[in-house]
Amino acid sequence: MAAAHPDVRWVVEDSDAGTLGAARADGVEAGRAHDALAALDPATVWVASTDADSRVPHTWLRAQRDLADRGLDLVLGTVEPREDGSESARLWHAQHHLAEGHLGINGANLGVRLSAYDRAGGFPALDDGEDVQLVHALRDGGMPWTSTDGTRVVTSSRRQGRAGRGFARFLRRLDDAVATFGATAELEERLRTEILRLAEARGPDRTLCPSEAAGTVDPARRQALTQVARAVACTLADEGVVVITQKGMPVDGRTTPGPVRVRLAPTEMTTGGGARTGGRAR
Repeated sequence: MAAAHPDVRWVVEDSDAGTLGAARADGVEAGRAHDALAALDPATVWVASTDADSRVPHTWLRAQRDLADRGLDLVLGTVEPREDGSESARLWHAQHHLAEGHLGINGANLGVRLSAYDRAGGFPALDDGEDVQLVHALRDGGMPWTSTDGTRVVTSSRRQGRAGRGFARFLRRLDDAVATFGATAELEERLRTEILRLAEARGPDRTLCPSEAAGTVDPARRQALTQVARAVACTLADEGVVVITQKGMPVDGRTTPGPVRVRLAPTEMTTGGGARTGGRAR
């Protein structure tokens, strides 16, 4: 595609980096060193990141540039798995409500001003969570940012990915859970009720792990059920009933690698500030 446009200059970097984060960083440095960019002020250069197994919309770069021109240093886009007909993909799509102001962080749909990238230290040499760590550094540094669904990327539904704790593993664990329990509405409702019961008992200042709800529903198969419990918790977060966190920071539990915690949402985040019941916020 790039070769078809003579005004587009491009470079392919063969990286021998030992981690995913280092490979991303190598790509940034190869672009920076290109003759077309080497003399430019980093504040005028925009770095757009995606993955080889992902498909971006044709307006992807233009939309990021428009946001950058408004003075933003970081743009976080949404990512969804390609529909593959599996129960796990159906469960993900049915429960995941992509929207403006989302909490997801994914290197498959991320844009950052080069000067801000430098101040944040760039992509760390990690195989998991390199995108999350970069974004945390940018936001902790007070750099202006936004999250949008206007640049949605479709990524592979493959079950084997390079990142050990990435999106592929999440879908793989959903596969295991669905194979064990089935993707039934009754099961999801039991998990929903248990998550809300635990959250209510602890209040908005204390958290719980989705595995706790899984263990209450079926102690013998707690590990297999945890991923379904996590997906149900994400649905509750979409509704504003709970908040998903990692190291105290709100995140999207479906696209964030590693363990997450769940806590009751502050009263002002619930619909009308009303009470919660064993099923829905009202």
